[in-house]
Amino acid sequence: MNTLQLLDILKLGESEDLECKKSKNEVPKSLWDTYSAMANTNGGIILLGIDEVDNELIITGVENVDKVIKDFWSTLNGEKVNKNILKNEDLEVIDIDNKSVIKINIPRAYYKDKPIFINGNPYKGTYKRNYEGDYKCHEDEVNAMIRDASEQGGDSIILEGYDMYDIDANTLKRYRNRFSVVNPDHIWNELSDEDFLRQLGAISKNRSTKQEGLTLAGLLMFGKGLSIREAYPYINIDFRDERDSNEEVRYNDRITIDGTWENNLYNFYTMVIPKLTEGLKVPFYMENLTRIDDTLVHKALREAFVNAIVHGDYNSQGTLKVIRYKDHYEFSNAGNLKISKEDIFSGGNSKSRNPKIQTILRLIGLGENIGSGFPTILKAWNQQHWRLPQLEENTNLNIVTLNLWMVSLIPQECIIKIKELYGKKFDSLDELEILAIVTAYLEGRVTNSRLQTICNNHPNDITKILYGLVQKEFLVEEGYGRGKIYHINKNYNETEDANIDLDSITGDEKKLLDFIVTNGYTNRSLSEIHLGFDKNKNLRLCNKLINKGLIKKIGTSNKVRYVLSNYKEDDASL
Repeated sequence: MNTLQLLDILKLGESEDLECKKSKNEVPKSLWDTYSAMANTNGGIILLGIDEVDNELIITGVENVDKVIKDFWSTLNGEKVNKNILKNEDLEVIDIDNKSVIKINIPRAYYKDKPIFINGNPYKGTYKRNYEGDYKCHEDEVNAMIRDASEQGGDSIILEGYDMYDIDANTLKRYRNRFSVVNPDHIWNELSDEDFLRQLGAISKNRSTKQEGLTLAGLLMFGKGLSIREAYPYINIDFRDERDSNEEVRYNDRITIDGTWENNLYNFYTMVIPKLTEGLKVPFYMENLTRIDDTLVHKALREAFVNAIVHGDYNSQGTLKVIRYKDHYEFSNAGNLKISKEDIFSGGNSKSRNPKIQTILRLIGLGENIGSGFPTILKAWNQQHWRLPQLEENTNLNIVTLNLWMVSLIPQECIIKIKELYGKKFDSLDELEILAIVTAYLEGRVTNSRLQTICNNHPNDITKILYGLVQKEFLVEEGYGRGKIYHINKNYNETEDANIDLDSITGDEKKLLDFIVTNGYTNRSLSEIHLGFDKNKNLRLCNKLINKGLIKKIGTSNKVRYVLSNYKEDDASL
C-alpha cells in the first residue's frame, strides 16, 4: 500500500502530518517523542499498526488493541508527559484489510500549554516536527514557547541599565505629535516625556524588586539605533522595493540598518508605509460627495504591516522584512504562530506576542480592534477579487510570512503563458487542476494546504489532483508528506508528442532503449551509473521514448521505473 492509498482510506490529504508506527502488543517508545513534536508544531495523526519499509506502507495491525489503548491512556495521564491535551474522541480504532489500526489525532497545543515535553525536563524532552520527523528542540526554541505562554507578552521585559538616555527624542516627538492629533483632548498630552512613556508601558517598574527602566517595547519603538543593537544585536529590519528588479538590479529602493537613520520600529513603519501605497492602482470611492483615497486596500496593507510588527519575536534571531513586488507584497517576521491559521483567518481570537507595542500603535490609530485585523485584509482582497492572502509558518526557520497577491484567482494572461508551455493537453484539465497549475505558476509553487485556502475541496481530493498532475508531468514534486511542494514542469515543452518512427531512433535514445531491453528496466540512478545521463537528460529521453510508444513509466516517487511498453505488472523479470 502506498501513502496515497492510505490517505484515501483515511480521507486525509497530504497536508496532514502523518506518522506510522509498528505496534503489535505495546505502545512504541518513540510515540511519545512524536506526541510532543506534533503538539508543539501543527498537530498530526499517529497510526499504530502500520510499518514503513522502503517507502512502502505495510499494515501489520495491532493484535492486543485493548491492552495498547489502556497502556496509552495510562502513560499519557501519568508522569511521562507534562500535559495530556487529548480527548477520548481523538483515539479511534480503524479496520484496514481486516487488521486493526489505532488512529491517534494529536491537536496543535494551545500556546499557553506549550511546551509539551516528556520525562519531566522541558530542555531535554521538548520536540518539534520538521519534514524528516521529530527533532529535539534547542534551548532557544523552548524559551520562545515559555515566553509565548505568558499573557504579559515578550515586550514587557524591563531592560536593566536602559533609561531615557536611550530614547531618541525626535522619534518620541513625532509620535507625540501624532498622538495629540488623534487624541486632542487626552490628559496624557500634558505629561512629561518620561511620564508619557510610563503611561504607554514603554517604561515600567517591577513592584517586587523596585527595578524601573525601559521595557523592550519602549526601546524597540522609540529607542536609539545603537542602544537597540547593543541590547539585541541579532535584530534586523529590512524593506525592499523589487517591482522593477532584474538580473542586474535586485531592488530600486531599500530601507535597512545602515547608519543613516535611527532604526527603531516607529521610524521604520513611518518611513516604509508611504512606499507601500505609492502609486497603488486601486479605484477611489465617493462618500457624501467626497473622494475617499484611503481605500480598504490601504487599510489592509497598514494592518498587515502592523501585524508583522506586533507578532514578531524580537528575542529570537530574525528579520522583520517587508518587500514590495510587482504583483504582490511580502511581510515576514521571526517567530511562530501563537494560534492556528484557521483561527487567524476566522478572526476574533488575536493573541499578540507584543501587547505593549500593539497598544502603542493602536493609540495612534494603527491596527484594528483585537481579532478583526486579518478579516480586514481578507475583506479588502475579496473586494478586489484577488487571490486569497497566503499565510505560511516555517517552524524550522522560525519565520511567519504573509504574501498579499494582487492578481486574480486565474488571470487570463497566466492561462495564455501556461497554454504555450503545455499545448493542447492543457485543454483537457478540469477547474481544480487548472487552479493548482496556475497557483504553482504564479506563486512559484503549490501545496495541498495552500489550495485548501483558495478552494472548497477536501484535502484528500486535492492530494489526488496533485498526484495526477505529477503523473501527467504537468507538475514535479519535491519533499515528503506535509512538506511536499509542487513546481511547474518547465521541461514539459520538450516532452510533447513527437511523430517519429522507429528508424529515426539514434544516438542516446537508442542507447537508453538498448539498456532497457537488456536490463529489463531503468531508473534515474541506473541511467546515471551505466549511461552517464544526469536526471534531466534521463527524464527527457525517457519521455521521448514514451511518446513514441516504445516504453512506459511505472511506480511513483523514488520507485519510478521505465520499462518496455509491453511489460506486464506481473512480469517476473523485475
